[in-house]
Amino acid sequence: MMSPSMTRSASGSPVRRYRNFGVFWLLLFVVALCAALFPQPATATTTFILPTVPGERWRIIQGYACGTHNAWDRYSLDLAQVDGPTYNAPIRAALGGRVWHWQLSSGTLILSHGNRLFTMYTHLSRAVTTQRGAYFEAGQVLGYAGDRGSPGVPHLHFTAYTANSDGWSGRQSVALRFAEGYDLPEVGGCNQHGGRILVASSLRDPEIHFSSEAQPGTWYNTSQRIEFTSEWSGGGLSQAWNVEPATNAPQFPGAFDGYAELADAGEGMHTFYVRVWGPDGRQSLASFGPLGYDVTPPPIPAPIADIEVIPSSVVVAWQPVSDPLSGTHGYRVYIGPDAAGTATWFTSEPFVKTEQLQPGEYYVRVQSIDQVNNKSEWATLGMVVVTSGE
Repeated sequence: MMSPSMTRSASGSPVRRYRNFGVFWLLLFVVALCAALFPQPATATTTFILPTVPGERWRIIQGYACGTHNAWDRYSLDLAQVDGPTYNAPIRAALGGRVWHWQLSSGTLILSHGNRLFTMYTHLSRAVTTQRGAYFEAGQVLGYAGDRGSPGVPHLHFTAYTANSDGWSGRQSVALRFAEGYDLPEVGGCNQHGGRILVASSLRDPEIHFSSEAQPGTWYNTSQRIEFTSEWSGGGLSQAWNVEPATNAPQFPGAFDGYAELADAGEGMHTFYVRVWGPDGRQSLASFGPLGYDVTPPPIPAPIADIEVIPSSVVVAWQPVSDPLSGTHGYRVYIGPDAAGTATWFTSEPFVKTEQLQPGEYYVRVQSIDQVNNKSEWATLGMVVVTSGE
């Protein structure tokens, strides 16, 4: 006889029937609780690059599974610079991707990398662009570290995570591995990998980008600012007017951007040179210019002999002036009875032809103008005397 807890299947073989389903659901609860308390890292098939500037030392001030890193973003890192200010330090894309989300209140920029993989950069003081879909190459600066959402504590909160197609549901952070050789697996405990110092590497030769309202090949009579920044750098830079900076060592160690004022180079035509070092010693040289700087007025034309004519038009000519910098643009001319007269009459050549003049005395006054609108003083070069002819 079969026991009361057994019955037979259609084939006649005994099948066990559970009298108490509570045990089954209890087991499921225990499994779920363990998964929540001791989650396993999501599989990371992608190797990232460190999102910090190459060559700079950054410390993990909060590692995995501790403090605020205790939910879906368990495998997050809080990073702060060791040897310099964290605030406004450039932050790079850890992988090539497109802007997916920006949240101003926390300074959070999220990039989408396809295949439901995202990277998140939080507490930025500002982002290079927040336009959705804008693309950043791996290693390209996407923003600057700050303390948005964490007042008074500038740092970068970095997370790589997977999510469902909507980018929000099913989020699960990914244990991090970086191309610089840093592998940060799940090792158990609170603040995993905390205190470790990470140094980003360059992926290629440094790139130098200039920005200025000035146009190469142009003369100016006001100082022009030439700004520059670099990528794939971090080893420092040198800059100079008209000569290539030396290759032995950077003038400004650790710097990655800067500027120059044209006025500092003095008058003349100048070219601005910048040499940038990567953290691995690779160098790049770039130049901007040439740019001309001219603040000196052109000379006054030499005096001319007085001209005596009967009533008629007359050609008044003088020796051309030579401007040694930007060159002569032309002359403003006054021919009239006022000994201190000025006019807007302009000629690009060193002569003018008047209309018919009536009897009287006429002052010939001229002002030289150079190519950047520096002007000489008005000067009386001579006289035109028109007689009645009687």
